[in-house]
Amino acid sequence: MQPRDNKLRLHFALMVILMVVLGLAHAWVNPWLGFDRGAIEQGQIWRLLTCHLVHLNHWHMLLNLAGLVLCGYFFTDLLDRARFWSWLLFCGLATGLALYFLDTGLQHYVGLSGILHGLLVFCLLIGWRGNPWLHSLVLLVIAGRIVTEQQAGYDVDYLRSWIDGRVYVNAHLYGALAGVLLFGGITGVEYRRKNRTGRAERR
Repeated sequence: MQPRDNKLRLHFALMVILMVVLGLAHAWVNPWLGFDRGAIEQGQIWRLLTCHLVHLNHWHMLLNLAGLVLCGYFFTDLLDRARFWSWLLFCGLATGLALYFLDTGLQHYVGLSGILHGLLVFCLLIGWRGNPWLHSLVLLVIAGRIVTEQQAGYDVDYLRSWIDGRVYVNAHLYGALAGVLLFGGITGVEYRRKNRTGRAERR
C-alpha cells in the first residue's frame, strides 16, 4: 500500500512513544491525566481528552498500543496528519464528553480502547469504496461486538487479571459513534474543498 502521507510516520511514532512513556509511568501520571469526575467538575477539563492516553497498567497500554499500531499499518493509505490528529482530538473530546454527560455514575476511566474503536470505524468508512465487501464485514463484526457488550450479563471482567480493572464497554460505543461523526465531518470538508479547487481550475 502506498502511504497517503509519509510525514505521518513521525507523528505516529511520537504518539506511540508518548503512550509508552505514560503507560510505564501510570502510577504517577494517572492521578493528573485520568478521567476523574470530581476533578473535572473543579475545572480540570483536560482530563476529558488525556484520559484516553493513560492506562491502568503496562499490559493495558500494550493491548491498546497493539491495536493502534495495527490501524496505522493496515490503513496507511487512508490516514494523513490531518485525519490522524482530527481523530485524536475529535474522538477524544467527543468520547470524553459522552462519558461525562451520559454516564453520570462514572467516577474514573482511563484507556485508548474507546477512541481506538472510533479510529477503526473512521478508517473502515473512509476506505469502504476501495474494498466494500471486506470493510462491510469488519464493520458488521464491530457493530455485533458493541451490541453484545451492551447486553445484560456481559462479562466486563474478562481482562481483569491482565489490566487490573474491568472493560468499560460504553467507551467503545461512544468511540465508535464518534468515528462515524468524524467520517461525516471529514468527508464533507474534503468534498467541499475538492469542489472549490475544481471550480477554480475551470475558470
